[in-house]
Amino acid sequence: MRILVLSSLFPNCLYPNRGIFVLNRLKAVSRRAEVKVINPVPWFPFQSRLNRYRDYDRIPKCEVFDGIEVFHPRFFSIPLLLKAVAAIGFCAAVLPIAVRLRKSWPYDLIDVHWTFPDLPAGRLLARLLGLKQMVSVRGAAALHAKEWSLRRLIVGHGLRRSDHVVTLSDGLKEACVALGVPAERVTTIGNGVDTSRFHYRDQEACRRRLGLAPEKTVLLGIGYLSPNKGFDRIIHSLPDVLQLAPAAELYLIGPNGAFTKGDATGSLERLVASLGLADRVHFVGEVPNEELVYWYNAADCFCLSSRGEGCPNVLLEALACGCPAVATDVGLVSQMLADPTMGIVVSNSTEGVRSGLLSAVTRSFDRKKTSLQLQQCTWDSCARGVVGIYETFLNRSHEERSLDPTAGL
Repeated sequence: MRILVLSSLFPNCLYPNRGIFVLNRLKAVSRRAEVKVINPVPWFPFQSRLNRYRDYDRIPKCEVFDGIEVFHPRFFSIPLLLKAVAAIGFCAAVLPIAVRLRKSWPYDLIDVHWTFPDLPAGRLLARLLGLKQMVSVRGAAALHAKEWSLRRLIVGHGLRRSDHVVTLSDGLKEACVALGVPAERVTTIGNGVDTSRFHYRDQEACRRRLGLAPEKTVLLGIGYLSPNKGFDRIIHSLPDVLQLAPAAELYLIGPNGAFTKGDATGSLERLVASLGLADRVHFVGEVPNEELVYWYNAADCFCLSSRGEGCPNVLLEALACGCPAVATDVGLVSQMLADPTMGIVVSNSTEGVRSGLLSAVTRSFDRKKTSLQLQQCTWDSCARGVVGIYETFLNRSHEERSLDPTAGL
């Protein structure tokens, strides 16, 4: 079984943490099927003058990343503008490689891992080659449902025409059905976690490794510094938390917000200064994925303060390490934190985050028990569900060809 993957978000040698959740699923899938990835890289004139895009020219046209062959063609795209043009450019970048690859490596199915601008290219390629195509919807933002834009119409049309849609939560499944996708063509498969990497470790040892004092109450937030991640909610809550936990400090791990999501770095830094919390809030920056296990185990509490999510991998990783969590009720969070001994689900608001943190810093949690419970939530179990869909498609296609008297003529 050979699977061609299209994904605008995928790690590369310069940005190894970008879209790592896509990589993790595909690594597990690759143990059951052959996988190759086309990950087009945006290009526009003078992009080297912008910090976020400065190194994009250094991304190789082709590489093997973590055992998976990845192609990085360039496509014309202007940040925040002319999204329909980006979809056209994405198609133009994907099609030549995909058609050429089909001759030397005849893949059986097209798996799309982002809705825009990936999905139009996936649909066009599937129609051109007569192959089945599926797509994963990883969050409400991927549906663009609140936009009055051509992009929203393109995504809705592509979802309805896709042979199958994988969503990360039942809520996202309902949203896809509301857009006209038949319910029988939508399957919920949550993310997994790499339990070989993320597991319980001794907290004191992890703190020594990171240079964190043992007496601190360490609060942790991880993600792009974008408005959607809601780190401002944690910062607003910190003065009240300090009343109960005077040694509390917040560590925010992640790069500046992406252009497509907005960059909240400056506003977060100004908020910290205005509240007099400069010695309590630490902007750590981006951390290699393999180092996150020490941060999760060193922290007293992980806080997912997002305004919107699908199946947040960072929450799974934290729990797999045994770190108790406070998380807003978004996406699949209420199912992931159904056991109250693991953490606290709070309302999607600043007040919710505040109340959750105040409760968490006064409670004790069984970190080893939490870690043990998450050891069954693996990427391998996720891959089994995905490969099951592949096999259904391919068996159905074989039956359709057998019943078609003109097949092969």
